[in-house]
Amino acid sequence: MTYLRKDGGKFQLGSRDQLAIEICPLAPIRSPRHLPERTGWAQLAVWANGRNLCRNLLDGESSSREYINVPLGDIADWLVQSWTSIRFEERPGRFPPRALAFNTLRDWGDTNPPESCDEDKWYDLRESWWQGHFLASGANGSQLPNLALFRSGDRLFIEWNPPEFAGSTAPNFLSEFGQAAVRWDEGEAVFAEFVAYVAKCFQNENLGSVFSWTDLKDPLREAEVDFQQRLRAFTGMNADALYAWTGAATEGELRRSLDIPANSDDPSESVKTQVLRDLPPATPDSVRDGIWQLDELIQEAANNSEGLEELRVAACDAAGVCTAPEETGQLAAKEVRKHLDLNGWPFEDIRQHMQDFGVEVRAGVGCMSERMLVGSRRGVGAGAIINKTPRTRTPWGERFEMARALGHLLIDSYRADALGAASTTYAQPWARRCSGAFAAELLLPREHLSERFEKLDSAANSDSFLSLLKEFGVGARTAAYQLWNHRLLSSTQVRDELVDEFSNSEQ
Repeated sequence: MTYLRKDGGKFQLGSRDQLAIEICPLAPIRSPRHLPERTGWAQLAVWANGRNLCRNLLDGESSSREYINVPLGDIADWLVQSWTSIRFEERPGRFPPRALAFNTLRDWGDTNPPESCDEDKWYDLRESWWQGHFLASGANGSQLPNLALFRSGDRLFIEWNPPEFAGSTAPNFLSEFGQAAVRWDEGEAVFAEFVAYVAKCFQNENLGSVFSWTDLKDPLREAEVDFQQRLRAFTGMNADALYAWTGAATEGELRRSLDIPANSDDPSESVKTQVLRDLPPATPDSVRDGIWQLDELIQEAANNSEGLEELRVAACDAAGVCTAPEETGQLAAKEVRKHLDLNGWPFEDIRQHMQDFGVEVRAGVGCMSERMLVGSRRGVGAGAIINKTPRTRTPWGERFEMARALGHLLIDSYRADALGAASTTYAQPWARRCSGAFAAELLLPREHLSERFEKLDSAANSDSFLSLLKEFGVGARTAAYQLWNHRLLSSTQVRDELVDEFSNSEQ
């Protein structure tokens, strides 16, 4: 296929520093048989975090190309069909999310199905998730960068890996690995403009019947999607399970049970659904019922959240626009310690501090892995439930989960004035890493470690390490990783030996 350049030149949607799509319209010199390829051809470049993901080099050529020549119709159609998954499916329904989507896909493929799921169903679930988040599933023969799109909280993540093409004429994309994040509303706006442009191309050529969405003013956001499909994508629970759990008989009753406004199309606008999102598929009803107790705690804390909101503003300002979750958590924790004038001293009674901030804390039920539930409604109150797991039955484990809960309350984004999370392997990777770093820095500050252990590996001395655990009320893993993250241990081997040696000695 050869192309003629259309009048009008290049135009750009979004910002190259964050997320941008550049389009140079083209016209094919002959009409292809595949209807979606009869219009909307362009030279295309996708930018993320200042990198052109479409820059490529063909075998035998010495200079790189900035664009790829592709029909845009199938790409836009994949975005429209997949946007429910991208917008709402923040966790794979049956598999714990990894920090990188490509790692989730790989690990899922390497993991045997649970007893409750046969192998074919396990494969179908993985395939469905892949189709809803990876651009390659909508390429339809085009040679595109290997991109994944997924959401976590108020961020849209763009991730890329090297593509695999058959044949020697395929382009070699020069940006092989990476991940970038933009604010959700900004990222969605870029893709919405792109799809609207493609829809206009089809309308102008009287090809509006090729795709059902081309006659919509805002196809990406206006495409009809069943609310229960969105709810299932967000919570990981099917409709039957949600109706049985809540006791609702109609969709209206279900919305009221989950605190989702009747006029809302967004199932994430609820503390309850946000907590459900972070719970494993096989969560016992006794643990899931803790969500109702959490709602009671939020009500009990009503009119007592002013201090928490002030602290939240200070913590978010201190973290600024950090893109690394660990740095975000650490900077927010430093601000809390500064607010309490703790300097490098131990954080003594964290439960009392949380109550002082207006956060109600309650002990939960016994279980194996769902360690903590936390939630807040802006202007109402906040609460946390610490369940009794093998880890939280220790004083250091309970303290860590309380600190993690505070991290979520101070750093996570509200969605329609609702905020909810749980501490499990299914929790959002960015938020989990952020709250974990917050808890570690809050309980065991770098300021103290740097002053106490000036020499590399001096903290690895048995007496010194045990003294640190007892004085600051932390576990061996927390202390070892804090020392390693702040470059006070010489190797991961030293770090892991400390964890192995002292895990059984923890108070």
